Amino acid sequence: MSDLDFTESQYHQEIKDLASALYEDALAENDNDHDQAEDAIYSDSRLSELVDSHQWVIYTYSNDLVARFSDNAEAYRDFYDNESIGQIVTDKGLEGMKPIIAYFAMQQDISDALYELDAFKGAVA
Repeated sequence: MSDLDFTESQYHQEIKDLASALYEDALAENDNDHDQAEDAIYSDSRLSELVDSHQWVIYTYSNDLVARFSDNAEAYRDFYDNESIGQIVTDKGLEGMKPIIAYFAMQQDISDALYELDAFKGAVA
């Protein structure tokens, strides 16, 4: 199996691993201050950059798998209305939507996983 081919359990494990590493790195760079780490993740675009550069978002083959395995395959609809989606499909075909769907699905999955981390929940409580 290549890095671009993965199972549902591998997808969800990758999401958990990415969320954990993202939070640990943000904490380490912000003197273990949860609020500053959270700001770094969301306000400083670390989450967006992480997802944008992930091979499963970059490569079309993996986009389909992300959409299939994600708990948030419809997350892109929070950012694109039907008219915008129609324009993308008109300009680029259905293939043009795949990286968009994968990006927003993976971003929301990682965000959800962050809030499920014991360390994150403990810092918020």
